[in-house]
Amino acid sequence: MDKRQLSPVPERSKEAVARQSQALASMRERLTLYMEEKSMRKTPERYEILRVAGLANGIFTIEGLMKLMDEHAGFQVSRATLFNTMELFCEAGLVIKHSLATAAHYELRTDSNPKAYTICRQCNTITRVPTSTARLALQNLHVRYFSTEDKLVYIHGLCRKCQAKNRQEARKLKKTIKQDKNKNDKR
Repeated sequence: MDKRQLSPVPERSKEAVARQSQALASMRERLTLYMEEKSMRKTPERYEILRVAGLANGIFTIEGLMKLMDEHAGFQVSRATLFNTMELFCEAGLVIKHSLATAAHYELRTDSNPKAYTICRQCNTITRVPTSTARLALQNLHVRYFSTEDKLVYIHGLCRKCQAKNRQEARKLKKTIKQDKNKNDKR
């Protein structure tokens, strides 16, 4: 099981909830069109998975989505159904699949803004960089002869908590070494 932790999501404002609701309605329509175009069945499970994925409000794993389904869906679906449905959503352009460590992470594609994430290599926390910062950093990035669909950046390093923890441990180690040296000098 992947040990990566997702940073807590702050409470959403009424405006953010309304935007998310509109985005989900649009995604539902796009899913319907995609399934009709591919002659696929429009099952209630697929629409419910899309709705519940919208409740994740950020990056989520299949395990996290299963928990949300247990809490918020009117029925249960298997892990295989979730995997297959997420692949369908990726093909339909509704979801971004992040391949991080050993588990795939997913995120609803609610807008075309560039996205950036910090990933702590010590505690595995994933934090989304504010959209304005990501947009500013990536707005002028263009690759010749390449049609860009998504602009995603993963920044690996140490989060503030892990930096502080490491500094504290280094101070303790330095103090211990100094104490050991003083003991040896007294002998």
